[in-house]
Amino acid sequence: MQMTPVQTRLGPIPLWSPPGALASAKPAVLAITGACAEPDDMMKTPAVVAPAWDAAVVRLPGNGTPVLAETSIAAWATAVGELVETAFAGRLVVLVGLSVGALVALGVRSGQVRRVIAVEPPLAMRKLWPMAQALRTRWRDDPGARDFIEAVFGVAGEAQAERTYFDLFAGAPPIDVIVGETPLYPERPLPRFPSFVDESERAWLAARPGVSLHVAQGAGHNIHVFAPGLLRQVLLAGLDKALAGAEP
Repeated sequence: MQMTPVQTRLGPIPLWSPPGALASAKPAVLAITGACAEPDDMMKTPAVVAPAWDAAVVRLPGNGTPVLAETSIAAWATAVGELVETAFAGRLVVLVGLSVGALVALGVRSGQVRRVIAVEPPLAMRKLWPMAQALRTRWRDDPGARDFIEAVFGVAGEAQAERTYFDLFAGAPPIDVIVGETPLYPERPLPRFPSFVDESERAWLAARPGVSLHVAQGAGHNIHVFAPGLLRQVLLAGLDKALAGAEP
């Protein structure tokens, strides 16, 4: 994978892609990783979707990448929309987003984007009890991360304002949402993160027109790690539907 900086009005966004992928005319998958992504997250996407599709990966601003001039899901979605229209001009695009990256993917509005695969999008931030203490600690110890933590999660010291993201679905293209089977509540000791999408949000998603809801058996939040088979299955089926112009 090679890195290409793509300029947007809010600043540059590094884009990782195989050689030749940005000069191709094939349809393209753009993966957007999560808030604390590992450097190799989703880097196998090109191999999964080849040879019919190209693929590239972006990491969120500040996650080992330059921060942008504005910090919010809406601002980042706007910047990624500009990236799509610059790096993939004239090409059909499917977005795949993980966690906070899924929120960004849901907020992109571009006629080129035909489908979104949203993996564990956290829709109500005050419910995220598994992350609460870690966010407060990072806010205290890492002043450089405060804008991000406050804007996206609503955490400022010991206080937390609600941040909800249901509005991102209005005007979006067809969407596949993948959630983990392990329920968010009740609060309890767990070996790894549960799903960050609670039952009330799942019911809302299941009733939402244009949304297809999938549950990853045996997995919690990190579906790309613990249920990669389902992610691959939903992604490949979504690519076929995007080409066919099909709804969920």
